[in-house]
Amino acid sequence: MLMKPVQLRGKHLSLPIIQGGMGIGISRCRLAGAVAKEGVISTAQVGYDEPDFRKDPEAANLRALPRQIRKAKEISGGKGLVGVNVMVVTRLYADYIRTVCEAGVDVIISGAGLPTDLPEYVKGYDVAIAPIVSSEKSARVILKLWDRRYHRTADFLVIEGPRAGGHLGFSNEELADIGTLDYDEEIRKILAVKESYEEKYGVKIPVFVAGGDVYPGGCEARVGARRGRHTGGHAICGYQGVRCL
Repeated sequence: MLMKPVQLRGKHLSLPIIQGGMGIGISRCRLAGAVAKEGVISTAQVGYDEPDFRKDPEAANLRALPRQIRKAKEISGGKGLVGVNVMVVTRLYADYIRTVCEAGVDVIISGAGLPTDLPEYVKGYDVAIAPIVSSEKSARVILKLWDRRYHRTADFLVIEGPRAGGHLGFSNEELADIGTLDYDEEIRKILAVKESYEEKYGVKIPVFVAGGDVYPGGCEARVGARRGRHTGGHAICGYQGVRCL
C-alpha cells in the first residue's frame, strides 16, 4: 500500500510517518535530522550530555533544546519536519513549549495528560500541534476545549492504543486483558469526533496511530472493513515507525 503525502500547516510531508520521541539520549539531533531528511516527522530529545544535567536537568534541557532542533533541521536539509514530544506532566512545561517555538521547531506533540493550554503557548509561532489521545472521550474533551477557548483545532492527532509504548491511558486491568479490547471501534469513534472539527474549520486533521500495526494497511484495512467500506477521507499513517488516519 502506498502512503499518500499530507500537508501540516502548509508544510509538505512526503511520507506520513512519525519517528516517535525516544528518551535517554536516543533521538538526538543526528537521528532526528537523518529521519526528517527522508521526508517524515522526526522528534528530537535533549540534554543528557550537558555537564550540569544531573545537577539541574531542567536548565540543561532548556539550554540544549534549541541547539538540538537547529542542528536536526540543518541535517535534514529542509526536508520533512522536525518536532518534539513534550509531556504535559513535565515541570516547566510552558517554558519548554516556548523554548522550542523560539528555536523554530515545526511540530509539537504532547501527551501524558491533556495539553489544554498548548494553543496559548504557541501563539505567534508557525508550528503544528497535536495532542496524544487514547479514547473518544479524551479526543472530544481536548478538541472541544481548544475550539471554545482558543478558536482553533489540532493540526493532527496521535492515537496511542493499548499496544503502543510510552505513557498509556489504560488501566493495568485493561492491559492485562488486552486481547478482549476492541480498539478498532475506539479508533472509529475518534475519527467521528475529529470529522466535525474538520468540517467547522475547513481542514483535514490527519490521525497518526501509534502501536499495534507493523505495516501501513493494517489498521486501515480493519477499520474500513468493520465500517463496511474504505476509510474514506482518512489517511492512515504511522507513529514511532508504525503509521496516519
